[in-house]
Amino acid sequence: MGHMRRLLSYSLRHKALFFGFLACAGIGTAFNLMTPGVLVSVIDTVILSADFTLLLPYVLFYAALIFLYALFDIAGRYGAAISSQKVIYELREELYESLMEKDLSFYDKHETGQLLARVTTDVTTMREFLYWGYRVIFIGFAQLIGTYYVMWSISPPLTLYMLLLLPVIVSFIYMFARKVRPVFYAARSQYGVLSTVLAENVVGHKVIRSYATEEREAQRVEVENRGFLDLRVEASRLLAFFQPMLPSIFGIITGLLIYTGGASVISGALTYGEFVGFISLVGMLMLPARFLSWGVGMYQRASAAGERTFYVLDVRDDIMDPETPVELVAFEGKVDFDNVYFSYGGERPILKNVTLHVEPGDVVALLGGTGSGKTSLVNLIPRFYDADTDHKVTVDGRVHRVDEKGLVRIEDAEYRVQDGHVLIDGSLIPVEAPGTICIDGKDVRLYSLNDLRRQIGMVHQDPFLFSATLRENISFARPDATSEEVEAAARAAMIHDFIMTLENGYESEVGERGVTLSGGQKQRIAIARALLADPKILILDDSTSSVDARTEMLIQKALENLMEGRTTFIITHRLSTVRNADKIVMMERGQIVESGSHDQLVEQGGLYSSIHSTLVEMELAAHLSGTTGAEIEIGGRDLQ
Repeated sequence: MGHMRRLLSYSLRHKALFFGFLACAGIGTAFNLMTPGVLVSVIDTVILSADFTLLLPYVLFYAALIFLYALFDIAGRYGAAISSQKVIYELREELYESLMEKDLSFYDKHETGQLLARVTTDVTTMREFLYWGYRVIFIGFAQLIGTYYVMWSISPPLTLYMLLLLPVIVSFIYMFARKVRPVFYAARSQYGVLSTVLAENVVGHKVIRSYATEEREAQRVEVENRGFLDLRVEASRLLAFFQPMLPSIFGIITGLLIYTGGASVISGALTYGEFVGFISLVGMLMLPARFLSWGVGMYQRASAAGERTFYVLDVRDDIMDPETPVELVAFEGKVDFDNVYFSYGGERPILKNVTLHVEPGDVVALLGGTGSGKTSLVNLIPRFYDADTDHKVTVDGRVHRVDEKGLVRIEDAEYRVQDGHVLIDGSLIPVEAPGTICIDGKDVRLYSLNDLRRQIGMVHQDPFLFSATLRENISFARPDATSEEVEAAARAAMIHDFIMTLENGYESEVGERGVTLSGGQKQRIAIARALLADPKILILDDSTSSVDARTEMLIQKALENLMEGRTTFIITHRLSTVRNADKIVMMERGQIVESGSHDQLVEQGGLYSSIHSTLVEMELAAHLSGTTGAEIEIGGRDLQ
């Protein structure tokens, strides 16, 4: 009920439209309810008296009632249409803004297809209720009450007889609602699952075809599609069973009423015109009953859709702006990680006790195997995720959290924190304070998210391009950039010459997700986009992995010039990039195992020194064979 009241609150933002179309519905219903009275008068006054001079005025009056009913019905429909469209427009706007503000952990927990279904199909279902539901429910109740009132004015005894129908109608609608709602909700959820599978297979069709798994994926789609079909069939079965029941109930009662009313006419208690008018009112009573049945069905569908839709608006973000953000004009670029722990959703730690200090303008190369925490580390800088904020205790290499009561649970035992330590088996284990990530000496949580992220540029390993022109993609962060600035960024990213070979140059359209471009071209456009944004901190996630050796050298030279004075984090396995970095950070299982310059780490003779020797051999082999050596695995460590 809560989310339907909330949907009503959206309609009440447009009170004039909302109450206007309801008023039109009520007035139109009143005109419609006056028509049986005309019928009674025509039969008793005109036909039985054979005075046909009075017939034309009644006909004209009847036609006027029908015209006025139609006029107000049209006005009500138009008002409902405008009101529903305005509400859905506002709701879609809020949903989009909410989705754009959600942190990455929200998208980690929810499938894209489910989210799209909530924003599209579920919102459309609510629009249908806003257009039809309020009107048919209001008209149903208004006509039900009005019909009984007119019936009472004709024959109170027969009306009392007909009032026995009300409990039947109410019980029927209640049973209908209880049966239908869970089926509609399950169908909406299953539609989201089906949308996810379809979206994955459409986007990943090249992978499916390259591995010849069309039949298997078709079976997976068939399973989800069949599940959706079964639920929709069940909903249709319930509708098919319940909706004809009301007319059947009315038919039985009408038959009994004809017998009772006919006896009243014979006895003289009821005129022939009143009898015919009363029977016509019984027919009119079927309409509100059917309207209420339709309205309840739409209500249940909208209720299920509203529950799913408003969840998106209500779910609390983990990453929030501070109440009073620190004013930020520009960064110097000093980045400090102090005793940072991080885990997704409070589960297994991804980063453990990471301490790293980077001076302004430094270039930091991050090396490590898959799952070592490189990407997680750089994602904490722009606050795509937040570092863990609770205290911890490390016992035998395992990290345990201190709960809000100051207790640490290790296996089946509990230990209490006292004076910053935990006594375990006679040993005092220190409690580690929550780590911090600071930029220019201030915790990143103190900056507003927009200010923080405007100062940080990112180029991902799999860059995303929009279905827009090349100019719009490059100037995405700075839509007011001049043509000269866009071209300068493109030249620096070594993509300008390619763009000029295209028929429309910078106005060339990019296909969905950049399908019309090669991997190297997409990465260079993404680099140009980041460079045009002119961030003080730059994060490159293996951004040269998909280019040939010659292009890589050109991009690397451009990046060296452009990274001057800009703090840069590079996730890479390229020897040239690693060697030129001010600081090389080796990561393993979420921890920094080595840190220093290239010469320092080679001299230490540790893990980096071993990997460096192999990198030299692999890149030499790649150069001789004309390949890029995109993936290297040393001692079980995948360094891509």
